[in-house]
Amino acid sequence: DGATAFFEARELATSAFKGQGCDAIVGAASSGPSALAALALKESSTPQVSYSSTSAGLSDGSTYPYFARTVPSDDFQATGLADLVHSLFGYKRIATVASTDAYGASGMLAFKRRASALGIVTLASVSITGGANDESDFSEQTEALRASGATVIVIFAGGYDASLFIEKAYDAGVGGPGFLWLGSDAVSQASTMARIDDPTVRRHVFQGFFGLTPSASTDSPIFRRYNRSRSAMPSTAGDGAGNCDLEIDDDGVQMWAADNDGNASTPLVCSGSDNQQHDIYAMYSYDATFALAHALHRLVEHARVAEVRGDELYEALVTNVSFEGVTGRIAFNDASADPSRRTHGDRTSGVRYDLWNFGQTELSVVGAWQPCSAGAAACSEISTSANFTYSTADNSKPHDGSEIGLLFAESGSGDGPKMAACAALLALQHVNEGNGSVVPELSRSGPNALQFVPKPIGIVRADVASAIRGYESIRDRIDGFVDGAASRTNVHVAQLGALDGVPQLSYYSSAPELSCDVQYTHFGRSYVSDKISSSVLAEQLAGYGWQHYGVLHVRDEWAVGYQEHLAQNAFRLGLTQFSGSWTESNAAEIREAVQMMRDIGVNIIVSLSFEVDLLPLLSSAEDEGLLADNFVWIIIEGSGSAANLGTNPEATRLMAGMLSFEANPVPAFGFQRLFSAWGRPRP
Repeated sequence: DGATAFFEARELATSAFKGQGCDAIVGAASSGPSALAALALKESSTPQVSYSSTSAGLSDGSTYPYFARTVPSDDFQATGLADLVHSLFGYKRIATVASTDAYGASGMLAFKRRASALGIVTLASVSITGGANDESDFSEQTEALRASGATVIVIFAGGYDASLFIEKAYDAGVGGPGFLWLGSDAVSQASTMARIDDPTVRRHVFQGFFGLTPSASTDSPIFRRYNRSRSAMPSTAGDGAGNCDLEIDDDGVQMWAADNDGNASTPLVCSGSDNQQHDIYAMYSYDATFALAHALHRLVEHARVAEVRGDELYEALVTNVSFEGVTGRIAFNDASADPSRRTHGDRTSGVRYDLWNFGQTELSVVGAWQPCSAGAAACSEISTSANFTYSTADNSKPHDGSEIGLLFAESGSGDGPKMAACAALLALQHVNEGNGSVVPELSRSGPNALQFVPKPIGIVRADVASAIRGYESIRDRIDGFVDGAASRTNVHVAQLGALDGVPQLSYYSSAPELSCDVQYTHFGRSYVSDKISSSVLAEQLAGYGWQHYGVLHVRDEWAVGYQEHLAQNAFRLGLTQFSGSWTESNAAEIREAVQMMRDIGVNIIVSLSFEVDLLPLLSSAEDEGLLADNFVWIIIEGSGSAANLGTNPEATRLMAGMLSFEANPVPAFGFQRLFSAWGRPRP
C-alpha cells in the first residue's frame, strides 16, 4: 500500500546497509505506492526506477523529480487504446470505466484526451474504487452504462477489480454478445480472467475482450541470454510445503519469507519465485537495475566522483544512459529544460504494446501497437497477425450503436412538430425491437443488432441561425438525422450536411430546390416535393375549368419555389397565374398584396403563408371583399397549420368554406397501422 511504500522507501534511502542508506531504489510495482515512495525519496534526492508503474501522473517531473521508469508511461498506452478504437475497430462511441487510483484516473484522463482528438464520443463514464470484493455493489455504474446504450467499453483499472466489475456488469446485462471490452495492461492479464473458475462462465464474460500490454520481443539474442540466465537461477520459492527460502539481505532481513500476522507460531508466507515462469515485468526490472548500474558506472568509472550524490546519479541516468536491454532500447527523456518537466525520466524508445484477444478459452496475442516515434502522439502503427474473436454468435464485429439526430420545432408551431418527434421516436423503438406492427418487414429479422439511439434537439423552424447551431451541436455525435425544419432552414442545414457527409431525412421540407442532388448530396425526404404537389394542383385547377387564378405567398424558399413550379405547370396547361407576395410578419406588405389581387380581379386564390401570417392575410382579404361567396380560396399544406388555427374562433369564421390542399396518408394501410400503434406508447 502507499503508506507502507512511503515509509519503507524513506527507510531504505536513509538507513539501509547498516545505516548508510542506499544510492538508488528499483520499484515499486504499482503506481500508487511508487508515487508515495517518490515523494519520500524526493526528500533525500534518491533516484528511483520503477519497472511496472505506468501511471501517466508519474510523468510529472516537478512533483516526482527523481523518478524514472523502464516501463512505458500510460500516455502511450492510452494513445494506443484510443487508436485501436478509432483506426482498428472504426468505432465512434464508447463508454469508459476507470479505477479511482493513480493508475486508473490518470490513464483514463490521457485516453479521453486522445479519444476526443480523434472525434470519439464518450456516452458514459463511471468510476470504481479499488479493493473490490464479491459483495461490492456496482449497480449504479452498470445502470449508467446500460442507459447510455454503449456497446464498446474501455476499462482502465487493476486486474482483480476489473475482473469483478466486468463479471457483475455481464450479470446486469452489460456485456456478452454484441459488446466489446477494451482493457488496459493491468486488465489484460491471464490472472484477470482466471479469477472466474468456471470456464463456461469465463468464456461468456470475456469472449471478445481486447487489451494492450507492454511488449518485449522474446526472439532477440538479448532475451534468450537473459532467459537462460534467469531459468538457471535456483528457486527462491521454498519447497512448496510451507518451508520458505530463508536467505537474508545485508541487513539481516529475510528476502523471500515474511511474518504476515505477527504470530511466531504460524508459518511464514513465502514470496520467492521458482524462476521457471516467464513474467514480462521481470524483464523491465532487469533493465531498470541495469540502467542504474550504467549510471553508477558513469559516475564512478568515468567521472571519478569521490561520493555518489543522488542528483548527479539521476542526471547521469537521464542524460547518459542508453543501451539495448531485454525489453528493447532503453533511454530516458530529459525534460530538465522544460519548466514543467513533463515526462522527465520517462522511457522514450523501444515502446511497443502487444494486442491481446480472449477467444474461447484464453488470451492470445493477435497484433501490436507502437508509436511511430517517441512522443509522436498523432502517429502510430497497428499490426495484426491473427483473426479476431468477437462476442457475437456469428463472430461479426459488434456495432457501437448508431445515433439518429432529431431536429424539430421547439415552440410556436402547435403540436404538429412534437407529434412528429414522438412518431420518430416510435419508429426508432420499432426498428430496435424488430417490431413489425406498423412496417411488417421489420419483424422478419427480429431485434436489430445495430441499435439506433435518438438524440433530440429543439429548434425554431424559421430561425436559420438556431437550426445551424442545433445541427452543429450534434453533428459529431450522429450517423444521420431526421428533421422537421422548414425549407428556408434546410437549404442551409442540408448544405452543411453535404459538406460533413451526414445523411438527412426531412419529413417537412418540400421545396423543389432541395431536390438538387449535386448541391444537397446527403438530403432526402419522406414528404412529397412541391414540384410534384404543384403539378397536381395545376391539374386540379384546370380540371375545374378555372383559367385565371392568383397566388398570395410569403417570400421564402418554400413558397417562392412552390409558386414558380405552379406557374410553370399552369403555363403548360394554358392557365394564367398572378402573384402577390410579402415579407413574413409584415402586415403592410400583406395588405398591399391583397389589394393588388383585388385590383387584378381574380376570384380563385391560392394561399402560401405561414401560421403567423394567415390570420392577418384573411383579415385583409375580408376587408377588401375577397372572402365573398364568389371567391374560392385554396390553403396549401404549409400555409399555417389550419388545424391549429381552427381552434381560434376568428380563424374558424374566416376559413369557413375554404379548400385545403395537402398530402394525405390516411388511405394508406401503413397509416392505419400507425394509427393503431399511436395510442399505445406512454411517456
